[in-house]
Amino acid sequence: MIGIVFMSNLKFCPYLDKYLNILNFNQIDYEVLFWNRENLIEQHQKSFKSYSYNRKSKLNKNPIFKITDYYFFGRWVKKMIKIRNYKKIIVLSTLSGIFISNILLKKYPGKYIFDIRDYSYENIKYFYKLEEKLIKESYFTCISSKGFENFLPKNYDYTLVHNFNYSDLQSKKKFKKKPKGSTLNIVWNGTIRYFEHQSSILSKLKNDKRFNLFYHGIGPEYEMYKKYCKKNNITNVIFTGEYSNSEKAELLADADILNNSYGTKKENEILYAISNKYYDGLIFSVPQLVEKDTYKHRLVQEKGVGIGLNVEKVDFADRLYEYYFSINEISFNKSCKNEIDILLHEEKKFLEKVEKFLKI
Repeated sequence: MIGIVFMSNLKFCPYLDKYLNILNFNQIDYEVLFWNRENLIEQHQKSFKSYSYNRKSKLNKNPIFKITDYYFFGRWVKKMIKIRNYKKIIVLSTLSGIFISNILLKKYPGKYIFDIRDYSYENIKYFYKLEEKLIKESYFTCISSKGFENFLPKNYDYTLVHNFNYSDLQSKKKFKKKPKGSTLNIVWNGTIRYFEHQSSILSKLKNDKRFNLFYHGIGPEYEMYKKYCKKNNITNVIFTGEYSNSEKAELLADADILNNSYGTKKENEILYAISNKYYDGLIFSVPQLVEKDTYKHRLVQEKGVGIGLNVEKVDFADRLYEYYFSINEISFNKSCKNEIDILLHEEKKFLEKVEKFLKI
């Protein structure tokens, strides 16, 4: 029996399916231990055995006050691991590993996968040292961006894993440019956050007849967005609310530019990351708008699949509009295809490692 640990609601863990698919294919028993932080009825729970820790804790809660919540979640997970007596563990997210580190290091050295998807608190020396131990004692540690090697412990061969679902590949399409002078649909899909940065984009594109802005999804800052648009009389914005992954292809069908531009005072949170939207842009062949001077910016520029713009510049709207009509359809579609081929090759190597882990 394998235990899978995630420190939040399952709807925030789309990459869980990667592991479930391979476990199901190999007919290996598993259970998921997760934190139902928002008191949700999780759709995932209907399809596999899981146990949830039910203590409400808002995602935008002050980190200082989250520590107690983290501690009690970790204590609950360690208790469940002892009761269920798992043979191996799959740890999804850095914090999930940190708060059960003692049981992983004592009982499961070489018998757990450590899956890192974000920058956490690597600037704190104690946190960094503990994370380093977890990485070195794991069967393997995977990262969702090569950029993470800039802040993670050195001298370790990290395995790259990508944040996309195979099911999305069935709906992939080619980019076809609109006639010059058309109104462009700028589309955001996913958790609604990064308000401070996005409000600048809203301000720059406010009631500009060249653009419509769509926000698909919900999140902790959803109401802030709506209030901001109402207060500032922004009429070219459409909010569609929560959606399921099965609806994503339909929601992106009319997207002309994917709004993949982030910004936060916690600079390290976005500096080295690759967002899920990056893969959506490749699969559904939608040119991406990203923030400047990040690893993601370097990627879209090198691969020829998007543009990085400084939203504070006065000519932001003009440059975005001109960029779209400068795209060469043939080159862009070729770039998306080439990058997907590379991703699939790297994904194969990741899956082979998981297969070996299951057999030890």
